[in-house]
Amino acid sequence: MSSRASAFDTALRDVAIPALAAHGFRFDGSRTFRRLLSDGRSSQIVSFQLGRRSLEGTFTVNLGIFTEGDRLGVRPDHAKEYDCQFERRTRIGALIPPRFPRLASLPFVGMLFGIPDKWWPISDDLSRTSASVSTAVDMITGHGLGWLSARGP
Repeated sequence: MSSRASAFDTALRDVAIPALAAHGFRFDGSRTFRRLLSDGRSSQIVSFQLGRRSLEGTFTVNLGIFTEGDRLGVRPDHAKEYDCQFERRTRIGALIPPRFPRLASLPFVGMLFGIPDKWWPISDDLSRTSASVSTAVDMITGHGLGWLSARGP
């Protein structure tokens, strides 16, 4: 494991686990958090994804709602974000309001100022990586949890 990935996993344990546990999410040890809903047949998923190739040294957050039967043989308490149906999956960047909403609504110009695919930097410096994870967790609690709750089964 690279020193960047190690710093990232440490930041997840130190920053994301306490913050998301306060909202009922459980960490599975592999960069995924799940909150099992009261029906026991559905779960809300927050997944941290490390970038590869040109995105190496960054991470993003994927969200999903899994309902029993979305994928055969997968239980809600073990589902990953990619097991969810397409219409119940998103990236956190799609939920963050654009910096320039009027420009984002204009034809052609909106492509430059519209919905970004948000990736945060990580490094082998734990304090910098923790700051990035903290910012992402703020976006999850500020924008992601509402999206998850609104799209429950």
